[in-house]
Amino acid sequence: MLIIPLSAKLSKRNPPFITIGIILVNCFVFFILQAGDSKRYREAAQFYFESGLAKIEVTRYQAYLETHDGGETRPDFQGKKDLDEKAMKSLYTKMQRDEAFLKQLRSDRIITPEEEPYNTWKNLRTRYEALLSKIFSVYYGFKPAYANFTTALTCMFIHGNFMHLLGNMVFLWLVGCVLELGYGRVLYVLLYLLTGVLSVGLYSLVYADSTVPLVGASGAIAGLMGTYAVAYGRTKIKIFYSLGFYFNYAQVTAIVLLPVWIGNEIFQLFFGSYQGIAYVAHLGGLVSGGLLGYLNLKFLGRINTEVFEQDPNEKIPALLEDALQRIARLDMSGARPLLDQVLEIDPSNRDALTHLFNIDKLDPGGQKFHKTASRLLRHLSFDTDTPEALYNTYKEYCGISNRPGLSLDLLFSIASIFTVHGYLPEAENIMAVLLRNHPDLQKVPTGILNLARAYLKGGMSEKGKKCLMIICKKYPESPECQLARRLLQGSN
Repeated sequence: MLIIPLSAKLSKRNPPFITIGIILVNCFVFFILQAGDSKRYREAAQFYFESGLAKIEVTRYQAYLETHDGGETRPDFQGKKDLDEKAMKSLYTKMQRDEAFLKQLRSDRIITPEEEPYNTWKNLRTRYEALLSKIFSVYYGFKPAYANFTTALTCMFIHGNFMHLLGNMVFLWLVGCVLELGYGRVLYVLLYLLTGVLSVGLYSLVYADSTVPLVGASGAIAGLMGTYAVAYGRTKIKIFYSLGFYFNYAQVTAIVLLPVWIGNEIFQLFFGSYQGIAYVAHLGGLVSGGLLGYLNLKFLGRINTEVFEQDPNEKIPALLEDALQRIARLDMSGARPLLDQVLEIDPSNRDALTHLFNIDKLDPGGQKFHKTASRLLRHLSFDTDTPEALYNTYKEYCGISNRPGLSLDLLFSIASIFTVHGYLPEAENIMAVLLRNHPDLQKVPTGILNLARAYLKGGMSEKGKKCLMIICKKYPESPECQLARRLLQGSN
C-alpha cells in the first residue's frame, strides 16, 4: 500500500532551501562518497569465499542449524558434507540475519581458541573485516552491536542503491517542503535529525546484536511524516494512494494518515515479503515524529497552516477563461468584475488589462477607459521587449479618445521609448504637446535632445537641427543647451 500526500504551497520568494540542501547532501554521498562501494563489496566477497573463511564459518553454521530451533530452520541442503557454491552462498545469506549465531561467533563460542582452525579463522576474519571497513556504507552505517551516536547520524545520508535513494528523496520533497515552510528552517532541521536518531534508537533496541549496517534516510523521513500528520491534523489534504491493483486520489484529514502509515509498517514487518527493509526504524520515525508534532502544538505552537491555502495566482486562468466566455456572449458587464479580480491578484496581468481595455473602449468618453488605458500603457512601457504593442495601443487609444488623459510622466516614458525604437513622428508629436502645454516640465529638454540625436543618427539632419535650435531658444541656461550647441557646431 502506498499513500503519498500531494499538498504544498511553494513560492519562489520562499523556496525550501533546507529540503533541497538535504537532498543534495544525500545525492553527494551516494554518487561521490559511495561511488566505489560496489567494487569494494565484490572484493570483500571474493576474499570471503576464496580464502577459505566461508568454508570454515558456513560449515559451522550448518552444524549450528542442526542443533537449534528443533530442526525447523533446517535448509534443504541439511546433512550435505560438501556444500556447493550455491548452497554456500544461500547459507551465508541466512547466517548474516541470524543474530544469535553471529553473537556467539564474535565471542569465540562457535570456534573456540582451543580448536585447531581458530588461529587461521581469526586471521582470515580480521582481514575480512578490514576489507569491509573500507566500504563507506559499512563504515558509516549504523550497526546496533557497535552502536554510537556518530553513525546514528551518518547512516541517515547513506543509501543502498539508486532506487532506495530516489524513493526516499521523493517522499522527502513531498513532505519536507510543507514542514520546512510550516515549521521554519531551524525547527525543521532539528526535527529531521532528532526523529532520524530516534528511529535508529528503536531499531537498535529491537536488533541490539545486529552487525548489519542500517542505512537510509527513511527513518528521518518517516519522522517528518509523523509530524506532518499531527501538525496538520484537521487540515484537509490531497493524497495519492495505491493498493497495488488500484490507485486514485482522495482528500482526507491529515491525522488519518498517521494510524494508516503505522498500521502499514506493522503489517509489512510481520507479513511483508520484502527483506532488508527497516520497518522498525520507520515505526520509530513515525511515532517519534507524531509525539514531537504533538509537543510542538501543545507547548510551542510553531506551525503555519497557510502552506495548504491555494495560491491566488492559481485562480487566474479560470477567471480569464470565464471572462472570455462572457465577452464572446457580449456579456461585458459580467466579464468586467472577473477581470478586476484577476488584476487584484496580479495588477500587471497583461491579458486582463488588454481585455479590460477592449471592454472600456466601447465607452471612450468614460473615465474607466482612460484609467484602463493608462494602466495598460504603463505596463507596456515597462516591457521593453514589446515596443510595437505599446505603439499600437497608444495609436488606438489616441484615435478613439477625443481628449487623451494620460499623466505627464507616462507621456514622457512613451515618447522616450518611441525615440529609442524609431517611432520618431509619434515621439515628436508627444514632445511638441509637452513643450506647448508644459514647457517647465524638467524632463522636456532631455526628451527633445534625445529626439534630436535620433534624427541625426537616422540621417534626418534638418529635423535634428530644428530640435537642437528649439532647446537653445527655449532653455538657453540648461545643460542640454550646451550639448545642443556642440551638436550644431559639429553638424555644420
